[in-house]
Amino acid sequence: MGKKSAHTGESPKDRSINIMDKFISKNINRDKNQPFKSGIRKDANLPIHLWPLKDQIEYWETRSDTDRFNESYPAYSYWIAEVQQQSKVHPSFFTAQALKLKTMLQEMFDACTDPKEAVRELRKHGVY
Repeated sequence: MGKKSAHTGESPKDRSINIMDKFISKNINRDKNQPFKSGIRKDANLPIHLWPLKDQIEYWETRSDTDRFNESYPAYSYWIAEVQQQSKVHPSFFTAQALKLKTMLQEMFDACTDPKEAVRELRKHGVY
């Protein structure tokens, strides 16, 4: 009689594919049962709502007035539109006066002045 071998009828390629499939399915099942891991705070590409709750609370509590201003008014045009709306002055008159006071308005925006405060300052300069 011949030599006995443990031949299963699979080619080496099929056997390696089956082993890899088993490994992949084992990892998928393991990851499926893991609790959801929230994002890493240091990642700038990750939205804030995916940060761990502790980091979200810390972020919202430690924001400065400048941060809030920059979030509300990312550009000068947003800020000046809000100032114009709160001043309740006719748009053409406001635009004419704003051109005269352009440098002052730009300085107020750079200093992160609240629109209400800017309206009060403009009233001192005759924009009302």
